[in-house]
Amino acid sequence: MRILIVDDHVLIRKGFKSLLNSYNPGWEVYEAINGIQAIIKAPKIRPDVVLMDFSMPKLDGLKTARQMIKDYPGIKIIMISGFLASENIQQMLDSGILGIVPKSAGTDELLEAIFHVVKGKQHLTVESSMNLEMETKKTPRRKTKKQKRKPSLLTPREMEVLQLLVKGLRAEIILQQLAISQRTLNSHKASIFKKCNVHSTVELVRYAYKNSIV
Repeated sequence: MRILIVDDHVLIRKGFKSLLNSYNPGWEVYEAINGIQAIIKAPKIRPDVVLMDFSMPKLDGLKTARQMIKDYPGIKIIMISGFLASENIQQMLDSGILGIVPKSAGTDELLEAIFHVVKGKQHLTVESSMNLEMETKKTPRRKTKKQKRKPSLLTPREMEVLQLLVKGLRAEIILQQLAISQRTLNSHKASIFKKCNVHSTVELVRYAYKNSIV
């Protein structure tokens, strides 16, 4: 896999590169110090995935991504941002960016995003999905009081797990709070996903907000 890292901070670029090379030494990882350089390098590198910083001088991440998507249709871009305002998230999605990951995300989250977008799948972290859903709820519908609807047949324990997942808590924290094993948590998640007819935590967040569970 060929990955292009676009960030004006050398420590962040080197950190991402080291992380990716450690995970898979066979991956070809390239760097660009800003959006202009990324646009110039892209046709030579032909990256499978681009990790793009949102805030950069000269040409910001969103403008760079739009230009790259226009020049190279089908290019897979993951936007890395320290601040995920709902309007920015919507602009990114409308521009054709497939992945959005906060800078606070862990290694597993970043790798999961890469594997999703390289297959052409959209990837939103729980945090970005929650921001988008919360903004959606700020509509005129606020005047009509919705009753909270529980998904049918969810057990009290599954409801606890669902609430914690929607809050964006990591697995290790959920295990500590509920005093359960990883195997039990996986079992609860599988059951919740099936009953709610979702396939990921991000979809679960959307389901929960849509049905006023949170």
